[in-house]
Amino acid sequence: MTIQQLLPLGLAFIMLAVGIGLRVDDFKQIALRPRALLVGLSNQIVLLPLIGLALALLYTGPKEFAFGIMILAACPGGITSNLLSVLAGGNGALSVSMTAVTSLASIITVPLILGLSQMVLLEGNSEIYMPVNQVMAGIFLITGLPISIGMLLNAKYPSFCQKAQPKVRALATVIFALIVAGAFIANKDNIAQHFLDIGLFMVLLNIVTMSLGFYSARTCSSPPADSITISLECGLQNVALAIFIAVNVMGDAKLMVPAIIYALTMNISAAALIWFIRRTFSTTPTTSTCK
Repeated sequence: MTIQQLLPLGLAFIMLAVGIGLRVDDFKQIALRPRALLVGLSNQIVLLPLIGLALALLYTGPKEFAFGIMILAACPGGITSNLLSVLAGGNGALSVSMTAVTSLASIITVPLILGLSQMVLLEGNSEIYMPVNQVMAGIFLITGLPISIGMLLNAKYPSFCQKAQPKVRALATVIFALIVAGAFIANKDNIAQHFLDIGLFMVLLNIVTMSLGFYSARTCSSPPADSITISLECGLQNVALAIFIAVNVMGDAKLMVPAIIYALTMNISAAALIWFIRRTFSTTPTTSTCK
């Protein structure tokens, strides 16, 4: 099987790993203090694409890369954000809930954001075709459906899922790394040629969105744990989903170059931001005071 054939299977397994760690009660707990979640979702679904659009408009390179920025910006947080949130002293429940909500919402938000981006960035250019129905169907099959199956398994077999969750998540992280590595190897020439010009925009997107996520959460008196979580959720995108949309749905490998470069830089900038936050604030995972 080729990378293009394995990619949807790997991504579906990653989202299944998110689902088996979720229960309906998790969403009920978040609903009791919704402001932190709403702040995070506003950052991720509204502000992040707007920042991405501003950077894409400033970018003077190939149109494929500009649109690739928007594919990345439209995608929700990935599974690595859940892991790093816990390691950074963040709110694990909030992180998983944000990932789940944005992943399910992406069935609608991603086609909407990309459709609007196509009108603004491409101005009728037909060289890049964005099939809305295929995007929606693809995202449902490799995000919404696996998460739902994972939650159903957790509801039916909670003890088994609890025991299996660490191994499943570890395997999902490895699969994510293999997806990025495979995409990098397949596009190493494009990446080497354009790393300096598009790389700067990717670093800016990461730093600006993570910083806005953190400080916007602080404005509503969220504890540092929630602020760190929102920051990481906004900065650590689902690169695997962006690669899937570029390659499997839109059929243009150039569109995934920004996502691959972002994957190589986001963990470095995330680690730097975590280091700064942990030096500046106490990061015990307390309950949000935003209600």
